Amino acid sequence: MTTDDEDNTDDALRLSAEAARIVLESGGETYRAEEVMSAVASALGALEPEAFATPTGFMASCDDRYGRGRAVVRRIRKHQLNLDKITRVNALARDAVSGRLDRDGIERELCAIDALGAYPRPIPAVGAAFVTGFFCLLFGGAWNDALVSAGIGLVIGRITSALGGMKLSVFFSNIVGGAFAAAVAIGAEALRVAGNTDAMIIGSIMLLVPGVLIVNAIRDLIAGDLVAGIARAADAFISAAGISIGVGLALQLAMLISGPTP
Repeated sequence: MTTDDEDNTDDALRLSAEAARIVLESGGETYRAEEVMSAVASALGALEPEAFATPTGFMASCDDRYGRGRAVVRRIRKHQLNLDKITRVNALARDAVSGRLDRDGIERELCAIDALGAYPRPIPAVGAAFVTGFFCLLFGGAWNDALVSAGIGLVIGRITSALGGMKLSVFFSNIVGGAFAAAVAIGAEALRVAGNTDAMIIGSIMLLVPGVLIVNAIRDLIAGDLVAGIARAADAFISAAGISIGVGLALQLAMLISGPTP
């Protein structure tokens, strides 16, 4: 029969592991997941909390007051950038350390954070259109080019969301998105709707570029988290390769259809 102390230590490890899982699944840095886990576990009375996180999973351990160890391993199988969840978990960790949240409060708050969905549907679509349109202008496109690029971004956002719901790899999603962006840009130039194909393509694929992933990879490498940094850098490279393959396929197909340039 377990004692109350054993139950408290197990709960501390379980809740701290859940907090770290939410951070990693929401696109947070590995150091942040480790710090959140340690803070929540310590606030709940666990001793010597330790965590080792990578983008695809983490291990966590702590001791009870008798020196008996507890450990847990969590596999991270989904990734979706959600800064709101990361911010709320950070706030939860601070409240736990300051004593404003007890064990039951932490559990309720974690359940509420985990239940948060994505942003309402119009917001990502409109955001994608604005991002791609203004990037097109930044890279030298005219207003008609930007409007085409905004339309491409709107559709790419829906395509990648649908493919993500089908559990398709980001690599293949980027191939589809890159090919679609290049094909529409080439078609718009052929129809004389717009004139700067390069700006339209570059502006549109900026929506697919793994910018946050690259920043997190650099940050992890600088901090000495080599395993996590190299893993994130490899993931970013594969994502970028998918974009390049998709755009290249569309350009090559257009050249085959139009024939050699005189």
